[in-house]
Amino acid sequence: MNRVKLSAKRVSEIYKDLTYVFLENHLHEKIINELSLNTIINEQLKYFEALASKKRITIRTNLEEFEYKINEDDFIRVFNNLVSNAIKYNKMGGEIDISLRNKILTIKDTGIGIQEEKVKNIFDRYYRATSEQGGFGIGLNIVSKICKDYNIKIVVDSELNESTTFKLIF
Repeated sequence: MNRVKLSAKRVSEIYKDLTYVFLENHLHEKIINELSLNTIINEQLKYFEALASKKRITIRTNLEEFEYKINEDDFIRVFNNLVSNAIKYNKMGGEIDISLRNKILTIKDTGIGIQEEKVKNIFDRYYRATSEQGGFGIGLNIVSKICKDYNIKIVVDSELNESTTFKLIF
């Protein structure tokens, strides 16, 4: 039953990403509100518990209260893509640290890392830095586009076979 739930969640996320890429910008005016990002992060992490536990990944959080003007679906899409990747490309028994402090959201994993020369391309649509896991190469492209729309700076630091850290600076 857990496998079915995980698969359904994954298919749902892929569908949402594809819908976003090909349709969403043309469908409706986005509602932008002042949102409590720490609250949304805690809510979204509940959906990742089964996926993380399957790989025995420990997720730690250090979240301060922080509000930001952004469309809720856009923030969720950014956060979920980054956490999903942190789980997908992590090692069995790995760790993920999620911090929201001083207007910076940091997501750091103990995963496979990204080769230094490939980091500059990870936000290109359809680009995949590894063939280790499935995917279409659209998730980080969506993250990049949404961050540009809201003037959120993205900083990526990765060490091959050690870790990857994404920082969103609001």
